[in-house]
Amino acid sequence: MESIKFRQIIIWIIFVLVGGCSTTKKVATEDPVGYLAALYNPSQFSLHPDYSIFHESDMYSVLYIRAYPAELKFNQTNEEAEYRALLSINYRLIHLDETGHEGVVVDSASVTYKLEAKDEKRPAFFASLSIPVNSGQRYLLRLQSQDLNRGSIGLKYLYIDKTNPYGAQNFKVVSLFSGYPKFMRFFLPGEKFSFMYRDPSLDSIIVDYYRLESELPRAPITATTDYTMNFTADTNFIFHLVDTAHYDLKREGMYFIRVDAEKDMGLTLFNFGGSFPEVKSPKELMEPLFYLSTLAEYRDIRKESNRKLAVDDFWLKRGNSVEKSRELIRVYYNRVVYSNLYFTSNKEGWKTDRGMIFILFGPPNRIQMTGTGERWYYFARRKSKPVEFRFDRQSDAFSYNHLVWTKTTDSQVFWNEAVRSWRNGKVYSPGS
Repeated sequence: MESIKFRQIIIWIIFVLVGGCSTTKKVATEDPVGYLAALYNPSQFSLHPDYSIFHESDMYSVLYIRAYPAELKFNQTNEEAEYRALLSINYRLIHLDETGHEGVVVDSASVTYKLEAKDEKRPAFFASLSIPVNSGQRYLLRLQSQDLNRGSIGLKYLYIDKTNPYGAQNFKVVSLFSGYPKFMRFFLPGEKFSFMYRDPSLDSIIVDYYRLESELPRAPITATTDYTMNFTADTNFIFHLVDTAHYDLKREGMYFIRVDAEKDMGLTLFNFGGSFPEVKSPKELMEPLFYLSTLAEYRDIRKESNRKLAVDDFWLKRGNSVEKSRELIRVYYNRVVYSNLYFTSNKEGWKTDRGMIFILFGPPNRIQMTGTGERWYYFARRKSKPVEFRFDRQSDAFSYNHLVWTKTTDSQVFWNEAVRSWRNGKVYSPGS
């Protein structure tokens, strides 16, 4: 987690192979079937670097990288007999047209970092890489990491929007603990940081603070529109914009940072409170039951003075035994945690549409990444074709990561099957 006081580690770039710009190489995201599905399955990939992007100038953006030495193999099997690990980062920058559809690969490169013996026991290492990203354009950035000693890999995608100089990617948030940019937009209580904006001539920022009401996500299958937080600014502040000033998010809620009072664009930071992204308190355990319980059941649980006991009773009724109920709880809440890590956008990840589907169904069998959103496919034995869940990217002032489920008859039927399975005490498996 980002609360760990990471020490910045010096990284030596020992090999750089930069591919020239291309205007003819067409790309969608043509990865092998099942390969992209591992994006949301932490057990499938062995490497899990984190990435963030900062638009430093009109012509270039900086990719920040955080990787974990514990995931890499250190050895001396090299000509120099030097004890080290080698991490390769390969990227492809895919241009998106005005409608968000993929165009050509406009740039690609591969960079290899050498980690020395002193780096092996450190919790993380950091690096940065300049990428030619032009203003006024949108891109999809495909990032593949590889341990060159072991051969293990990792894969991630970043949506890059450089059409607006006021958007979140024009801000850099630097953690006081690590001295390096943040990779998540949520903070733990007491976690300090500083700001940097791409235009150093600006001398102040506007911070709008919003209380987070304890609202639920969309009503499970009957809702016709996406659940959206009803944000109402509670307080606003003006601060001098100097990167030596340190801040922390003292109150639970959402903080919206802008440099222009007339522009509804900026950087969103959250303090969700509790143990986020983990799930520990009775309230945190209760709320995700909204996807499985009837409205009457949920209302009764919410009224109980001992919510933890009420939650336990709910799961015991589903599993009919302590052992089976424990397994249901383990799988369900592990998925809630990963939803918070993968899908947090303008609300907690488990409250998003992708989070809801991930919790009920688990990682998809296949994913298609596009500039306009994502397509998830689940293979079911009793169906002649995979069931598709389509998530479309929405314009949102608070997040680039706001994707909404576009429902179809098939996906709704499939959703109902999953809920019934969980309520009958069985982790839903589309293939069974």
